[in-house]
Amino acid sequence: MLQRLFIENVALIERLEIEFHAGFNVLTGETGAGKSIIIDAVNFVLGERANRELIRHGAQKTKVEAVFDIADCGGTKAVLEEQGIECEEDTLFLSRELSAGGKNICRINGTLVSVAMLKAVSDTLIDVHGQHEHQSLLAPENHIAFLDAYAHAEISPVRTALHSIYSEYLALRRERLSGFGSTAERERQMDILHYQINEISSAALAPGEDQTLQAERSLLANAEKILLAIEGAYEQLNGETGATTAVGAAQHEMENISEYAKEYEETAQKLADAYYALEDVGYTLRNMKGALEFDPERLNQIELRLERISDLKRKYGGTLDDVLSFAKDAQMQLDALLQADSRAAELDQKLATASQQYFMLAQKLTELRRAAADRLCQDVLSQLRALGMEKATFRVAFADRQQTEEPQENGMDALEFLLSANPGEPLKPLAKVASGGELSRIMLGFKAIFADNDRIGTLIFDKIDTGISGRIAGTVGEKMVRIADRHQVICVTHLPQIAALADVHYLVEKTDDGASTQISVRLLDADGKYRRIAQMMDGSSDSALALEHAKNLVDKAEASKRAHRKH
Repeated sequence: MLQRLFIENVALIERLEIEFHAGFNVLTGETGAGKSIIIDAVNFVLGERANRELIRHGAQKTKVEAVFDIADCGGTKAVLEEQGIECEEDTLFLSRELSAGGKNICRINGTLVSVAMLKAVSDTLIDVHGQHEHQSLLAPENHIAFLDAYAHAEISPVRTALHSIYSEYLALRRERLSGFGSTAERERQMDILHYQINEISSAALAPGEDQTLQAERSLLANAEKILLAIEGAYEQLNGETGATTAVGAAQHEMENISEYAKEYEETAQKLADAYYALEDVGYTLRNMKGALEFDPERLNQIELRLERISDLKRKYGGTLDDVLSFAKDAQMQLDALLQADSRAAELDQKLATASQQYFMLAQKLTELRRAAADRLCQDVLSQLRALGMEKATFRVAFADRQQTEEPQENGMDALEFLLSANPGEPLKPLAKVASGGELSRIMLGFKAIFADNDRIGTLIFDKIDTGISGRIAGTVGEKMVRIADRHQVICVTHLPQIAALADVHYLVEKTDDGASTQISVRLLDADGKYRRIAQMMDGSSDSALALEHAKNLVDKAEASKRAHRKH
């Protein structure tokens, strides 16, 4: 259940907080008061698409927060657990910010999440029905989703299995089509692979070889400079006036007086240590000098080898490891091509098996859908009769499709909802026969049916009353009251017949102080509800007659609700 909505800098709303309640919540207000902005804010925090035009003029960012009670939302908790998001005391916080620079920041209980994750969670919490859903109902390609949602318990396991085998079928088909061309194509590919593999293997590359060679090349290319430096260092140590001779002399002098003081003895020892260390360095320098030699032939060999390695890296990868990896992959491709005929036969067998399994599941899915379609027709007709369309006829029409056709993701069914709104009229697609009011009632009928089957806690209806009035308006309101028995319902309406049935009534108002425009929402008490409904009925909230009519309407609505809830 949606408990609280906080809106900041959304369109004309600077700052707004709304506390919602269980049962049937209604929002009313004059045209342009800001009701649609509130619904836009709800859609925004639920993860729907949004652009920077949503941000209030002069503001740097917009922010919306929603607080939900998820005590009875097992599906929501499962999604949160799967994503590692903690939820304490059955309270869930959703928030979303959009900056003027286009940056989205989404959080669930303080944890940063993607917009997609935000939407995945919100889809288990709330269903917003707006005018765009009318269009989804008119599109035949969406009708199969309505039917599958209606019979979710029976259809979902079969559909899941079908999706699995369909994915397997597609993978096998892609491999069969992409990896096994004509014999000539395979031979050309094998020739290329043979050449590439031989070129790399003949080089007898070793991991890290290029780095080792580069280090050796650097030594050989600078051999003269290195030799001069070593000889100079050796001379500084072991020449007639070198450091080793000088330190040895100093040691000798201190040894002559070491018997006179402890510190003289210690200094003599330090000089001795230094002498032996210098002597050791001298031996090392002498060995270095003897080992170092300039070999032009070896340098030339290294240059040629590095050139060959560089050429291979240019062709097959930026590093030596990339080249070796390329050779390994090429060998695997070659092996696959060498086994193409046997692999093709194996894939053909697997494709035949997958296709057989697919069509068995598709047939089962078709049977389930046809059975569900019969039940759906009866339920829809029952809802339409209750909504004032007593003479309507509704049918789910299935198109004939052949098993010879390619498998489809959702089975082999193509179907469309057909309606006849009046006696004597033939069944036709919804787009051709349904008026705005009829379409609103059909959609409400669907929502009422699905409300019995799903676990979504909150349903929001925005302009569900399009094209209806009078007695039908009251009937639509009563239908939402019944839905509110099991779900929280939030409804934006212009009709007093619907507003009168509300458990909680909010008034959306727009004010202009000359400098800026503000939108506010007030929770109406009993008197405020009477006055607002009177205003909706005849434009005046002060007329005694209008107030009397409003009270009668609300009293009848309350009596109707009590009678319904008693049963």
